[in-house]
Amino acid sequence: MSSSHRRTAGIVGFTLGALLASPVIALLTGPLARADDLVTIGPYTTDGYTDTLTYDTDTSAFDNLVAGSYDSYPYDLDIYSGAPGSGDSEVLFTIPLLFQGGFEDVDGTITPISSFDAADFVSSDIGLVDLGGAVAPGEGVVTIGPFTLDGDTDTLSVNTDTFALDNFLTGTYDSSPFDLDIYSGAPGSDTSELLFTVPSLFQFGVDDVDGTLTPLYSFDPADFISPDVGLGSI
Repeated sequence: MSSSHRRTAGIVGFTLGALLASPVIALLTGPLARADDLVTIGPYTTDGYTDTLTYDTDTSAFDNLVAGSYDSYPYDLDIYSGAPGSGDSEVLFTIPLLFQGGFEDVDGTITPISSFDAADFVSSDIGLVDLGGAVAPGEGVVTIGPFTLDGDTDTLSVNTDTFALDNFLTGTYDSSPFDLDIYSGAPGSDTSELLFTVPSLFQFGVDDVDGTLTPLYSFDPADFISPDVGLGSI
């Protein structure tokens, strides 16, 4: 193993120790589920993390998936260890739609896993696949935020199956609150939407469906549509 891989393994090991100590102990009293020779303990939630441990009763190989969030960013940390003596292991850290990083060790051959392109992401629970289990279907809609930016609050939601996205900004200008919603459909769908709302005063924007533009406007609060209408579209 190269020095860079040793440093990576050391950093990951230190992080895992701090992150997993409490959840793994808690799993010992968690619910059990069995599928053939695989046994799953959890998911078990503790200290804001959700931890799920799956192991093979025949080979003693195991996979551990921790899901949590840090500073409004969701993340998944996956750890896989093959049967004793196999020399197989894997560590993968995923921030949905933003970053994946880790490595896979197969009989001493180390393959880095790294991507900033969500379209190239592998399963965030790839260790479960190595174990012979089936991962859950797509994450669906993942929300990142809300973040506070110069007094405004911004929330980004993305559909991990279609890559449609919605960005919702709320703020205040000259003592008047406002909402700005921007929606973009799946690549190739040619759908989008822009909507500006001053609560109880007016709404205006435009909806684009396959190139057909529909104005959105109202001065009657009774006719207002949701200021975050894009979130329903994804």
